Amino acid sequence: MRYRLFFSQLSSIRVTYSGLIAFIIGIISVFTGLVFVLIVTRQLSPEEFGTWSILGSMLSYFLISERVISYWTTRQIARGEDVGKTSVISSITFSFGAIPFYLILVYYVSAQSNANLEPMLLATILLPIYFISQTLFGINTGHKPHATSYSLLVFEVFKIPVALLLVFWLDLGINGAITTVIIAYLLRISIQFYFAKPKIKEKFNFQILRRWLKFSWIPIYSHIEKTIRTVDVLLYTLITGSVIGVAYYTASLTVAMVVSHSALITQALYPKLLARGSYALIRENFILLMFFSIPLLGIAVIFAKPALFALNPLYDEASLIVIILSFRTFVQILGGTFGKILRGIEKVDVEKNPTFSSLTKSYLFFLPTVYNIQYGLYLAILVPLLFFLVSVQTSEIEIITWWAIIGLVIEIPVVIFLAIKVKKETNFSFPIRNTVKYLFSTLAFVTVFFLTSPHIIIYHQSIYDFMPTVIIQLVICVGVYIGITYLIDEKTRILFKSILKELKQ
Repeated sequence: MRYRLFFSQLSSIRVTYSGLIAFIIGIISVFTGLVFVLIVTRQLSPEEFGTWSILGSMLSYFLISERVISYWTTRQIARGEDVGKTSVISSITFSFGAIPFYLILVYYVSAQSNANLEPMLLATILLPIYFISQTLFGINTGHKPHATSYSLLVFEVFKIPVALLLVFWLDLGINGAITTVIIAYLLRISIQFYFAKPKIKEKFNFQILRRWLKFSWIPIYSHIEKTIRTVDVLLYTLITGSVIGVAYYTASLTVAMVVSHSALITQALYPKLLARGSYALIRENFILLMFFSIPLLGIAVIFAKPALFALNPLYDEASLIVIILSFRTFVQILGGTFGKILRGIEKVDVEKNPTFSSLTKSYLFFLPTVYNIQYGLYLAILVPLLFFLVSVQTSEIEIITWWAIIGLVIEIPVVIFLAIKVKKETNFSFPIRNTVKYLFSTLAFVTVFFLTSPHIIIYHQSIYDFMPTVIIQLVICVGVYIGITYLIDEKTRILFKSILKELKQ
């Protein structure tokens, strides 16, 4: 019966369709998100922006208890089990239990740094909101992956007018930015709930929750690496006693994260593999990933200085940091995709009561172990280096550069290792010919950029005079890439035909 449920899901999850919707909306959200970030970075001082960055990192630590819910929810919903109502009610309960621990951390961090206490207290409201949103995300990922993209689009678009009102016109500063996110998330939750509603009809099932709690060590263990990955921001603040460096790092990461939107093309691959989709989907989806991720990496690298200047001219000296973080993001995308594949093909939890031994031998345990070792080593190198660089009075830009380099280097061996594992399990073959074509096309528009940008991009202090020149240059680069790949790559021509077919339907 369980296997029939697997196959019943195959027709309901369309990998390329959901991936393209996610990517297109992701690209739209790049521009809408950029407008929001421009409003925030131009209106907030570096100290306020640093506090804003720390808040995002701190709030993510407490999502570890929610992970117990959404982790199993996605896997069970993708396999045809209705556990939605149990997920939502459990998430709300867990969120209120996390609030006291968040408040303790808030008072400690504000006492040890120059971070402002008031906005950190206001952000407490975001905890239950984040919990509910993440749980609904888990439900929708299991049965309608593209629904998560629609809610993201509404969230990103709605933030702009609210931010203009609260941050720009009313000049409420960081409190206005936090309030903007609260309001936008409430709207996002309403969209998520609309799509998740068919999966929230069943009664609350305490037996399901008890099973999740029994096996909670798996999602908690897997979430440790995400906490370790983000704790570096907090450690930097505590070691240096300053949030200025965090502001530079976050501004650079904001630009570099443009590359991460290419990973949206793979969002439906995980639930499809859970529903026993064909391994042939892996290579096809990976080709699409390369088609989008390589040019986005090129764009992030060559537009590093213009993008930072747009965020705030104060940050434009951090261009090298953007380049390093862009390559790190690209490598993380590859590693994340390989990890998604290995978790998707793992079937150990199909059994009603899998043994502890079988779980520890599965990829559900193996992958978090690899990541925990990886990021544990990352912190073991980073922390003493930060103490040393601070002791010799190194400039903040140099410290952040070393921070970015360590992050990049630590990612590479793990990605290679996971690629070998995926090849062994699925007979995956890396699409070398397609990748070379996309690299060639990217190098072509990079060349065009260096030949034309001195005549097009003019660094005006006014954002209204500066941004149109950047957009013109960006359109030229994208046009060159699409034109060349369409001419030399059959997969690109098929992709565009598929898009036109979907639009006609």
